[in-house]
Amino acid sequence: MAEQRGEDETLVGQHLAALADHGARIGRLAPTDQVRRRGERRRRHTRLASVAGGLAVVAVFVGVFTTQGGFGTTDVPVGTETRPPSASAAPSVTPKVDPSAVPGTGVPTRDRAVWLQATTTSGYPLLTTLPDDSISAVGEDAATEGALFALVPTAPGAKDYLLMTGVAASWGEPGCVTSDGDRFAVKACSASRDDQHVVLRRQAAPYEVVVGGRALKISAGGVSAVAPGQGTPLTFILRGQAQGTVG
Repeated sequence: MAEQRGEDETLVGQHLAALADHGARIGRLAPTDQVRRRGERRRRHTRLASVAGGLAVVAVFVGVFTTQGGFGTTDVPVGTETRPPSASAAPSVTPKVDPSAVPGTGVPTRDRAVWLQATTTSGYPLLTTLPDDSISAVGEDAATEGALFALVPTAPGAKDYLLMTGVAASWGEPGCVTSDGDRFAVKACSASRDDQHVVLRRQAAPYEVVVGGRALKISAGGVSAVAPGQGTPLTFILRGQAQGTVG
């Protein structure tokens, strides 16, 4: 019996020692109120995580709904680029090369009759005079003597000119192209008139022809006076001997 008690006491002692060692490892048990607060924090964190997860699901749903055309919208798919419609590009015109063009600098001498042709403009229209002494444009196939001109220096060696008509005007003799507001007309030639002085802009043909400070702008629809730099490049085409030049 004494031996049995001794064994039991030894076992109890071992159990007590094990309990003591376990308590030392896990630490002291927390009071009841601390345990309750920890439980509340865990529940709060769990609710926040649930709410955040729900918001993420809603965001994904809204994104998918929008990209699929929700509410009848026609949103542009991701990765595409919108651009305003561009204006139709003006058709390109192949410059006309005429073997009868004035050679060298492209400036005719005073004794040569010439056409003034828009060799870089659609239809290649020509400058021409009309019976009412106005200036207009005409196609090459329909050109008459009214499309003949002579470029006459205002003085020997001068770089400004008069643009004289190749046929008589309404008063019975050739006239000169004259700036007249937004258009041009044929009037009696006079080297003293500034509105008849012609300047050729550019270093070589085709030239912009400026009369009285206004540039000739030629198209199939007619002729207008524009600011220098906005005129039509013109090429002088040889058409024979000039008649009745001034000088």
